[in-house]
Amino acid sequence: MSFDTSNLPISGGVILAVALYAGVSFIGTGQVIAKRTMENSDWGAMCQSTLRAEISTRREPATIIPRTDCNSLLGGFMPELGALCNQYGSPDLSGGTTSMLREQERQRRETEDRRIALAASQTGSRCDCAVSVVTQDRLNWALFAGSARLISPPAVTDNLNSELTRALNSPYCAQR
Repeated sequence: MSFDTSNLPISGGVILAVALYAGVSFIGTGQVIAKRTMENSDWGAMCQSTLRAEISTRREPATIIPRTDCNSLLGGFMPELGALCNQYGSPDLSGGTTSMLREQERQRRETEDRRIALAASQTGSRCDCAVSVVTQDRLNWALFAGSARLISPPAVTDNLNSELTRALNSPYCAQR
């Protein structure tokens, strides 16, 4: 059964042209406009700097290891005892325990620095994920591109940063 366009106020060619234009906007130009909008918004750089700052704030505080050499323990109370400790080389009164603790703290810091560097190097994939999630909303981008930007859906113009942030924090992009 065919659709009769003879009783419509506009011709079938106009309807076909509008449908073709809507299809091109939905499939092609909407995605091009979405890509260009993301590039112009500088979302990638802002996202990466935000994620790196967030990762660096997760750093554990440094462990305070007291000094246990003779001069630190006794020299603080009486300067004469500190001078006596200096004559004998200010030996470590903990029996080497603090040097072992300091070495463990240094290794823990190095491991944490490597973890933070690795997480910071992977921020780009999370930001790209958020961009791809937002640009997959083809209908809004097709309306935006097909109307020559006269129709501006809120998800495309007004709330673009909040949509990108929501996509960035979604479980889909958080695993990247």
